[in-house]
Amino acid sequence: MKTDEIHSIFLKAIEKKVPDKTKLVEILMDTLFMEKGAVYRRLRGDVPLTFYEVVNIAERLDISLNNLVYADSVRTGRFELAFMEYAAMNEMEYKRWEDLIAFAHLAANDPHSEIEDSSNILPICIYAGFDSLVKYHLFKYHYLLHGSASRITFSDLVVSERLHRIFRSYFEESKNFANTTFIFDYMIFQYLVTDLRFFCDIHLISTDDIQQIRKDLFALLDYLEKLALTGCFDTTKNRVSIYISDVNIDSTYICSQINNIYVSLIRTFILNSVESFDYSSFRKIKDWIRSQIKSSSLITQSGAAYRADFFEKQRKMISEL
Repeated sequence: MKTDEIHSIFLKAIEKKVPDKTKLVEILMDTLFMEKGAVYRRLRGDVPLTFYEVVNIAERLDISLNNLVYADSVRTGRFELAFMEYAAMNEMEYKRWEDLIAFAHLAANDPHSEIEDSSNILPICIYAGFDSLVKYHLFKYHYLLHGSASRITFSDLVVSERLHRIFRSYFEESKNFANTTFIFDYMIFQYLVTDLRFFCDIHLISTDDIQQIRKDLFALLDYLEKLALTGCFDTTKNRVSIYISDVNIDSTYICSQINNIYVSLIRTFILNSVESFDYSSFRKIKDWIRSQIKSSSLITQSGAAYRADFFEKQRKMISEL
């Protein structure tokens, strides 16, 4: 289904929910914090609704986006590649990130919201609060995307303050989910350290840069260990469960739920993903993540000996960088 078709169907669903045009405009003005003229332009289709606006309206009017889009079609898994060129982001790509942050912000309004993440690389919502780790992942992305055509060093890579702010905002807003579950590949830090050594060996990351990255990695480990000890985020007090998988995780899978909105992601190209709003895809991803718990050890408020040993090994490995 094309985007303009979805937009048209959504507008019809809005008008069906609130047939009184005057009342509908008042509701949308209040929901979207917009003036009357801006609302009318959206209802006429002159200005397309953004993802953030659609999610807010769907929540306010209790519209199921999944049933809306797939009501007249066979419900099969539908994923789209959400690709962003981080080396030269345009306004649309920045807007997509801002929409993602706005979506995470909505989780605070749903006491049953949840996100589950099964990862073989550090999740963005974990390292996004550490600037040198954000820069490293952007650097690796740039290196792999452009290959031998680019020999830009870590030091020379410039990350805009706007992009740093976006990552920091995501780091904070992702704590709004009532329940968060992480399943980490037991070699998740080993993979990272191996990559860092490679970039050092080919002289793209300097010793001074490694010192800063190492400092942030230690801070990240402190952050994770505190989450594991308390079982919640400091700022929101929302529940966190952390598992360490005893078998390798083949890829990174994420599923999140806020009210009647279901999102599933498979991480690609380090910083991008293929994503779906289809409920059947959400269930498959969720079941796959849950199945990995069977071969994992819970380190949140339990497994004290295993937890202490895990973090000690990671710190030792990072200290030898």
